[in-house]
Amino acid sequence: MHETTPSLATDRAAETPATDVVLRWVTTLAVALIPVAFVFGALAGMAAEVHPQTVAVVTVCWFGSWTATPLLVVAFWLCRRHPDLAMAGRWAGWVATVPPTVTILLALGL
Repeated sequence: MHETTPSLATDRAAETPATDVVLRWVTTLAVALIPVAFVFGALAGMAAEVHPQTVAVVTVCWFGSWTATPLLVVAFWLCRRHPDLAMAGRWAGWVATVPPTVTILLALGL
């Protein structure tokens, strides 16, 4: 009898959880949103007299969007290869999306 061996693609699909696939797309989107968050965050300063507390939060998230987000995305992509660090990498991937998203949403509300 002839045994069939599974292909390499199905082996990788079996060992890659669905959350990792989603996180690949989410972190890619987070990196794509960095320039938009940078512009929106830079323009948010014009509303400082009317909404000072919101502008303060936007400023912190604006700074985090172009400093922390790239580092967290790199941490996610590097930790995926190490099983011991996989959970920390997943957390880094989810947290990487927060600063650009909050910056854009709050700046749109100003």
